[in-house]
Amino acid sequence: MTATKPSNITRIITCDVFKPAIEHLQLKKRYPNLRVTFLPSNLHLRPSELRKRLLKEVNKYRRRDERVICLYGDCFPEIGDFCKQHGITKVPGHYCYEMLLGEEKFAQLINETTGTFFAERELLTHFRECCVIPLELDDEEMRGYCFQQYRKLLYVRQPSDPNLNTKADEVAKFLGLSLDISDADYKHLEEKLVAIL
Repeated sequence: MTATKPSNITRIITCDVFKPAIEHLQLKKRYPNLRVTFLPSNLHLRPSELRKRLLKEVNKYRRRDERVICLYGDCFPEIGDFCKQHGITKVPGHYCYEMLLGEEKFAQLINETTGTFFAERELLTHFRECCVIPLELDDEEMRGYCFQQYRKLLYVRQPSDPNLNTKADEVAKFLGLSLDISDADYKHLEEKLVAIL
C-alpha cells in the first residue's frame, strides 16, 4: 500500500471583496501552487452562515492536505480563535477596508471624519441586495435610523473598477451623506500575503 503524497498546494479562502486585489497582484502567476477560493460577499449579512461556510471549505481543503490561509477581517465573532482551532493562518487585519487601504491610511481617514461609511465595488454594485432590501432602507425612517451616526460615504476605488463615481454619488445622496473617494493601496496587503506565502 503506497502512502498518500502530501499536497504542496496552498489555498487562500477569502471574500469576493478581495477578488480585484488578488487578480491585480497576480499571486497565482507568482506562486504556481497557490489556489484561491472566493466566497460570496453577501455572507457578511449572516455571520453564523459565513462561519459555517468557511468551516465547510476549510474541512474540504484540509482533507486534501492543503495548507489553508484565511483572508477575512473580523467578519464574525472570534474568527481568530476559529482559525487557531482549525490550524489555519489568518491574514492580519480587522476590516477589509483596512487591508485594502493599509492601516495608517485607514486610521487617518476614520480620524478625519467621525462617522465614515466605507464602500467598495461589491457593495456599490449590489447595494440594493446588500443594504436596501435587508435593512428596509426604502423607508425614510429606517434609513435615518440606520445611518444617523454616519456623515460621509467613502468609496474605496480599486484599479480594475469600472467608473462607479456616479453610482457612489447616487448611494451617498440616497443615504444623505457626503461622498469622498480614496484609491486602494495594495502594497500593505501584498506584504502580508507574501510574508505568509
